[in-house]
Amino acid sequence: MGVNIGPMYTKAAGKGDVPSKRPPVLRAGVNTVTTLVENKKAQLVVIAHDVDPIELVVFLPALCRKMGVPYCIIKGQARLGRLVHRKTCTTVAFTHVNSEDKGALAKLVEAVRTSYNDRYDEIRRH
Repeated sequence: MGVNIGPMYTKAAGKGDVPSKRPPVLRAGVNTVTTLVENKKAQLVVIAHDVDPIELVVFLPALCRKMGVPYCIIKGQARLGRLVHRKTCTTVAFTHVNSEDKGALAKLVEAVRTSYNDRYDEIRRH
């Protein structure tokens, strides 16, 4: 049974800090998601349809289109809230994804782009 020596002792032994791999994270909240979209760090933005007041998220689709970030609108703040371990959540953004899940995300992004981003003019006319 090995003894776990703390990070302080590993540093003293000359091994230095080992860069840790960043875990996949869902970022939640309007302010956080807006910043991620503006910095083009969001890979996919998910918006809840039943936000009250709606003015909180009404600008996000236009911002996502302008910055080239795929977005989708789903039913229910509670469904988004479950993803981030809260009661409700208005918006969620994917920033980092596991390498084995990148193919699934690419398929999802392709479907979302054709349904939302590319159909903007058609939806706006109605």
